[in-house]
Amino acid sequence: MGIQGLLPTLKSIMHPRHAQEYAGKRAAIDTYSWLHKAVLSCSRDLCHGRHNDKYIDYCMRRVQMLRYYGVQPVLVFDGGSLPMKSDQEIKRARSRKENLERALEYERLGNHSAAYECYQRAVDITPAIAFRLIQVLRQENVQYVVAPYEADAQLVFLALNRHVDFVITEDSDLIVYGCPQIFFKMDKHGQGVGFQISDITANKDIDLSDFTKQMILEMCIMSGCDYLPSLPGIGVKRSHGLIKRFRTYQKALKHLEAKGVLIDPQYEQGFHRAILTFRHHRVYDPVKKEMVHLTGVPSELDTNLDFLGPHLPQTTATAIARGEVDPTTFESFQDFSSSGRLVADSNATVQNGVSNKKVGFSAKKNLPAINSSRTHQHHRSGSRPCFQLSDLKAALVSFLISWGLVCILLACNPQVESLV
Repeated sequence: MGIQGLLPTLKSIMHPRHAQEYAGKRAAIDTYSWLHKAVLSCSRDLCHGRHNDKYIDYCMRRVQMLRYYGVQPVLVFDGGSLPMKSDQEIKRARSRKENLERALEYERLGNHSAAYECYQRAVDITPAIAFRLIQVLRQENVQYVVAPYEADAQLVFLALNRHVDFVITEDSDLIVYGCPQIFFKMDKHGQGVGFQISDITANKDIDLSDFTKQMILEMCIMSGCDYLPSLPGIGVKRSHGLIKRFRTYQKALKHLEAKGVLIDPQYEQGFHRAILTFRHHRVYDPVKKEMVHLTGVPSELDTNLDFLGPHLPQTTATAIARGEVDPTTFESFQDFSSSGRLVADSNATVQNGVSNKKVGFSAKKNLPAINSSRTHQHHRSGSRPCFQLSDLKAALVSFLISWGLVCILLACNPQVESLV
């Protein structure tokens, strides 16, 4: 969801940019922000559990576009459920269920356009859907990591620790987390809006010139976030005015209570926990290969910090990060057959997300082409293909051309090591 209304108030320090301006840099991708758009075209099939790879094509076209412009993408996936978001997740699950019921009813009545809209609101991005994309990323030598919990914190951890140079997302929460450089709302052509946290004190709409990082954090939480709903009538501009005047959320809340605003006794505790979550959310460190906090936790804090995401054993956290196990059940993933059904593959091994396949590009319209290796081939059982001499000549010429292109790509695009 992000901080509603935050991005428009920061318009003066957000500038149009293109992906090619980031050439030579590494970008952490908020993958679920892509997936939520990608599944819209195949929502009905996914809601019914049917195989459809359109969402994979959507994501891979953007991956290949970034590579085309010299940007090295690192896709970051959401992991398990964060306790601080449990209320939000329950509401979203209920909404998806209700929309699926409406879709089925509209379909029964023959209103297919209304059903289609409801399917789009009902589709859920499950770990299995994400896993299918991860399989393709492995084939295409694209780096990725699955966060133990929220991808937002994982993205910022990678940026703060210089594993990547910037983050591509749609989510304003990353500003609250303190992400140094963000590329918002990148479209299929590579156009988007650039943001740098160092520019925030120069903002014009709301004056943040005398705001500390802590004050910006408290202002955003008070306006309403995924970890704490806002008080009635409190949005970004009003929370900005309160924090600017009183400097801390505790004093601002006391002022509101004195004005007759009813505040739940648990609200202040929830506010404190939201601050800790934005600061110390648990993430995966790809160098140490274990779970750590986004930033160091002060020794005086309560030892029970499971609301930041329960701590997981090193082997489990690493298996999640590599996309080997479901981050919600910790069960091993199974490989998909070409029909889309899950089939057991006890001999399958993961080579840290690395394979020898290279990405091909099309010169047409300067846009990358989707590799055809995932196209399913269907043959009639028992039939034998017949080849004429002309077919063999054509195949030989095609092979020689393809081999030449592969050699060029191998020289220009060295193999990428896995992030995890």
